[in-house]
Amino acid sequence: MGRKERAQASWTEDAQEQPQDVCVLCGREGEMTDHHLIPKSQGRRQGVKLGQIPTVKMCAACQGFLSKTFSNAELANELNTVEAILAREEVQKFVKWVQKQPLSRGVRVH
Repeated sequence: MGRKERAQASWTEDAQEQPQDVCVLCGREGEMTDHHLIPKSQGRRQGVKLGQIPTVKMCAACQGFLSKTFSNAELANELNTVEAILAREEVQKFVKWVQKQPLSRGVRVH
């Protein structure tokens, strides 16, 4: 008695079948984090519950750039929509550069 042959999917096929998240700023696909459009500390000050703060999918490089470049007050008051973030010149320059970088590469933001 032999074993029945059955088709087995490899791990690469399984990974390709899963939908990839897309960064709202740079458009790269891969593993994303939830970026709170109003920083959690600012939202609590305004009396907003954590679950009610809107989030968007963002790659680590873009999220790191925003947190290094802008204060929480700026993010809460001026840059609390994707459109407002993308309207800033420094964000446009960063996005143009980071789109050329592979997502696997660890991008350092100074």
